[in-house]
Amino acid sequence: MGLVEGIREEDATGLVKEVFEDMKRVRGWDRIPVIWRVMAVQPEYLKANWDRYRSIMLRGSIDLRVKEMLALAVSMVNRCSY
Repeated sequence: MGLVEGIREEDATGLVKEVFEDMKRVRGWDRIPVIWRVMAVQPEYLKANWDRYRSIMLRGSIDLRVKEMLALAVSMVNRCSY
């Protein structure tokens, strides 16, 4: 069990529900990853991070898959457990 319990998709309302639906539409996800559900405890924080993600990962000339591989490599070098 995590230290912070995230917002379950079926319990999402308002801004959280809007962002979750946008995430599913934009990324093609069938479920929201845990890290985003934990961010949803603070809806404005969730929205800000989703907007930042979209700005960094979904725009520009570098393919999304390459950006995700770079992010994974950096996380591994930094020994990020998530």
